[in-house]
Amino acid sequence: MDDDDNDDYDDDDNFVEDEAWEYGRENVGSVASLYLMPYVYKNRFLDTQYGVRKDDDMFMIGDSPIVVDTDGDITLKERVFKGSKGLWELLNRKKVNTELITKDNLKTYKKILTMTNAHLTNYQPDGNINIKRVKKFRDIIAPLFAKPKGRGVEYALRRKWLKY
Repeated sequence: MDDDDNDDYDDDDNFVEDEAWEYGRENVGSVASLYLMPYVYKNRFLDTQYGVRKDDDMFMIGDSPIVVDTDGDITLKERVFKGSKGLWELLNRKKVNTELITKDNLKTYKKILTMTNAHLTNYQPDGNINIKRVKKFRDIIAPLFAKPKGRGVEYALRRKWLKY
């Protein structure tokens, strides 16, 4: 069972050696280093399902590798996304600090999930949404991909006919 009740922020979440922080700040910038350096230590607060994970020496989201520049911006499938604290929070934390999240962060996060299939089972384009019993899924992923109420195509067609 997935349970993230113990994933609150604490001192252990941010334990990274000084040399690692310095290396991170030099290579991916100060904002991204806060979120990427903990992968070296495999901290329990990281969301490797709906966000960034480390495969060998490469960072991945869903089915795609990412590159992070010195400003903390993310290059994914030849598109560059501004690496704000809110976006990095969404891409890395199981328990997201919602005070850092903006509507633009959520739109960008949805775009990244859609581009990489990170929210789908086995990251397959024809997969179902990977449903987890965690707060991040309930509060963020599910609302981003909620289907409109109605009955699909039949509902839409019926509404068009009613207008005529």
